Amino acid sequence: MSMLKPSGLKAPTKILKPGSTALKTPTAVVAPVEKTISSEKASSTPSSETQEEFVDDFRVGERVWVNGNKPGFIQFLGETQFAPGQWAGIVLDEPIGKNDGSVAGVRYFQCEPLKGIFTRPSKLTRKVQAEDEANGLQTTPASRATSPLCTSTASMVSSSPSTPSNIPQKPSQPAAKEPSATPPISNLTKTASESISNLSEAGSIKKGERELKIGDRVLVGGTKAGVVRFLGETDFAKGEWCGVELDEPLGKNDGAVAGTRYFQCQPKYGLFAPVHKVTKIGFPSTTPAKAKANAVRRVMATTSASLKRSPSASSLSSMSSVASSVSSRPSRTGLHVLELEAKMDQLRTMVEAADREKVELLNQLEEEKRKVEDLQFRVEEESITKGDLETQTKLEHARIKELEQSLLFEKTKADKLQRELEDTRVATVSEKSRIMELEKDLALRVQEVAELRRRLESNKPAGDVDMSLSLLQEISSLQEKLEVTRTDHQREITSLKEHFGAREETHQKEIKALYTATEKLSKENESLKSKLEHANKENSDVIALWKSKLETAIASHQQAMEELKVSFSKGLGTETAEFAELKTQIEKMRLDYQHEIENLQNQQDSERAAHAKEMEALRAKLMKVIKEKENSLEAIRSKLDKAEDQHLVEMEDTLNKLQEAEIKASSITRELQGRELKLTNLQENLSEVSQVKETLEKELQILKEKFAEASEEAVSVQRSMQETVNKLHQKEEQFNMLSSDLEKLRENLADMEAKFREKDEREEQLIKAKEKLENDIAEIMKMSGDNSSQLTKMNDELRLKE
Repeated sequence: MSMLKPSGLKAPTKILKPGSTALKTPTAVVAPVEKTISSEKASSTPSSETQEEFVDDFRVGERVWVNGNKPGFIQFLGETQFAPGQWAGIVLDEPIGKNDGSVAGVRYFQCEPLKGIFTRPSKLTRKVQAEDEANGLQTTPASRATSPLCTSTASMVSSSPSTPSNIPQKPSQPAAKEPSATPPISNLTKTASESISNLSEAGSIKKGERELKIGDRVLVGGTKAGVVRFLGETDFAKGEWCGVELDEPLGKNDGAVAGTRYFQCQPKYGLFAPVHKVTKIGFPSTTPAKAKANAVRRVMATTSASLKRSPSASSLSSMSSVASSVSSRPSRTGLHVLELEAKMDQLRTMVEAADREKVELLNQLEEEKRKVEDLQFRVEEESITKGDLETQTKLEHARIKELEQSLLFEKTKADKLQRELEDTRVATVSEKSRIMELEKDLALRVQEVAELRRRLESNKPAGDVDMSLSLLQEISSLQEKLEVTRTDHQREITSLKEHFGAREETHQKEIKALYTATEKLSKENESLKSKLEHANKENSDVIALWKSKLETAIASHQQAMEELKVSFSKGLGTETAEFAELKTQIEKMRLDYQHEIENLQNQQDSERAAHAKEMEALRAKLMKVIKEKENSLEAIRSKLDKAEDQHLVEMEDTLNKLQEAEIKASSITRELQGRELKLTNLQENLSEVSQVKETLEKELQILKEKFAEASEEAVSVQRSMQETVNKLHQKEEQFNMLSSDLEKLRENLADMEAKFREKDEREEQLIKAKEKLENDIAEIMKMSGDNSSQLTKMNDELRLKE
């Protein structure tokens, strides 16, 4: 009687006890369950946790790809001022970015223009991805984690009852060893049903993570830990907000915003964030442990209790027990077993299809969330670019005002130069008159010198001494006057030369400065015009591009929501229809089993006596199996209801997000309209500036003409000055000639003085001789009074001598 059991296993003598198998099999079952739960949680974790994981994973200087197709290097990781949360600053290989490492006047890193870009760390990869992967289909590992498990269990179960019709039944051991043969098959098939329950548990975990309470430990933005102190709506912004008291002073307030207090904490420890950006700490780690403990308890309870988790496993165990009990007609029972296994395979494939559809729906939901985040990021980037454009326009306006002020300053400077030119003209006229006066004075001096010469020439050597002295005095005084006038003229000439040279240099420098200033102003006006035109063009292009992007994004969101609604409704309809068909098939199978058992009882009366107890036990088992099937159907229905509720909640969330996106789109359109109004105002200001520029250009042209006239007048003045200098040189030559003449006159005067001295000496000698003669005459008259004739003769001689 040592035959094989219908399950394909050896005799139960070499199999362990049911208790030991029940204790060892859950380890093999729980491990895949934990893997599926962890994989599903990895695919459905919130964005903040994924951001924290990516920030911890990436490093500065690492080579990455943005959205899978833009290569570059990480230069910045952390928080920014333009948007909350974690951001990554990338230096791209090609100039297809948006900045140079600075946003809204704050620099985070340095790179070339249009090579810097800021993005979320979740959009970075370490290798190039395909286009569909780059678009966000990155949640497929959950389906990979569940589908191989289901396919492996299906293949193992379908290969186990290979030859049920050719194996006879062992009647001596009817019911004691059947449980030891069935648990391996039930444990293999148990993982397929547990994958469905784990998906629903993952959904319930995700739903539970949203339910925050005051006092919970949370993470804000994936990096800032704290305790929830406030939940609800606020006055400073719409929507539901979460007030968190942080562990470190990384916040922005003390629980009060805009004069309204929501909770109390220390300064810089309070932070408000939207509820979807707040993650509960420690919640996901508790549920897998509970699931593991529950699974171990379910497996350790009884063999029949573990069979309740899978309708396919229970039907397989019931068919194996029926096949082992019925040995007189094995061919018919084997055929029924094969049919039931085929139906089990169909059921398994249907469950797997429902599992895959659920995973696909979860992937689609994650894709929609990612698209909504992309839209939010684009809106934030648009606000940043809007702020940059506004600052640029303000700077351009300030530059235009500065240029207008500089033009006014240059205009006043030109007027001042013109006044100075007029003053120089008056000064040149006065100097010309002074030169004429000096020339007249020189002419008079020359005439006086000529008269002196004539007087000297007309003077005879026998003139009086008084006349010669007066002439000498006049000559010396004239010489002194000539020296003084000469020195004065030289000083005046040098001062005039220096003054006019300095004036000429200053005028030339000012004229050059004015020319350069006018050229610079014209160039700056042209560059400002080109910059304003370029900025207007970029504004219009950016506005049109963002309008088209928003319209396409809204259309794609609406289409995706419609497809989700249709697929969800179809999925629910197909699942209910399939479960109704399963129920009818199970009822039909039960009726077939009852009819077959009645026929076998009628045909095998002899064997009924021997196997009456066994048939009663089998009937009890069949009733138990039927109850288990009904219970499993009820469990599946409850799970479907839960899944439906979860899908409805997720659909409501996506609809709310879509409404928020539509509200943001309307606000963006309003902002765009306001920007268009600003652009029209800028165009009007540009037209006014162009008019002002035309008037300034006209004034500059007039100033240029005036400067040309002034330069011509300066040239003419310079020529007249040159002529006067030449005349002065001629006068100096005349002065030199007069000085030489004066030297000659001095020499003549010296000769005349010498002659006069000789005459004086002779006169003195004559006087002495006369006195001697007079004395002699007196003596002679005394001596002889008769010598009158001789005296008269002598007197005549003396007179003649005199």
